[in-house]
Amino acid sequence: MKVQNSKCKIQNYGNLPWRTFNFFIVFLTFNFCLLTLPAPVLAQDGNIGKSQINASSPLYFLKSLREILEIKFAGTTNVRAYRTLEFATRRIREVNSLVKTSREDLIEPTLVKYLSELQELKGITNIKDEDMVMRASQVSGHMEVLQKIYSQVSDPKAKRSIRATIHSLTAWEQQFIDRLDLTKQSAIAQRMTGSKLSACNFLSKEASASALNEVEKAVLAERAQKCLEQSPK
Repeated sequence: MKVQNSKCKIQNYGNLPWRTFNFFIVFLTFNFCLLTLPAPVLAQDGNIGKSQINASSPLYFLKSLREILEIKFAGTTNVRAYRTLEFATRRIREVNSLVKTSREDLIEPTLVKYLSELQELKGITNIKDEDMVMRASQVSGHMEVLQKIYSQVSDPKAKRSIRATIHSLTAWEQQFIDRLDLTKQSAIAQRMTGSKLSACNFLSKEASASALNEVEKAVLAERAQKCLEQSPK
């Protein structure tokens, strides 16, 4: 009986449609090629672009699977950091692609993933590696993109999640700045400080927006005040 069952299983696998089999092979080949590519440098002018595949796409699970494979086959901590940085950038592109669509509700879970990836990046960034520091510092460009996106979003929940992400990003930037060697990396620290200050001012401005309720205004005003207090004069 066991032999017969094994034969049946072999026969069943042999009956897989060729289209499914070919798709699987192409997918694996495509992802293997991607694993050998270096992470691209981030855009610094706020024109981060949009993602063709975001959380609203039925193919999004393939993108998630690809990223799992990219991390699994990252040979070194630096490569892992590069890939994690690119993943975070992809999340911002995905949010940008969800703006003014019927699925703005997906902005919040996408930003949750984004913040998780930033936390991962913070833990594995080698501050002594100049190239890695330069790339990671370009996360400050996400701040500008998020502020642009905010003005285009209509869903209140999505707006709240963007405000919360901007606030979390100011804390991330400050922690990153605190780790820098200011005698060698002062230009990076200065650029990130400017990004952080722009976010503090954004939070302060939004705290007085009439569209927010009193509780939201109070929370945002407190966050803006702490943000400004922690920034260098």
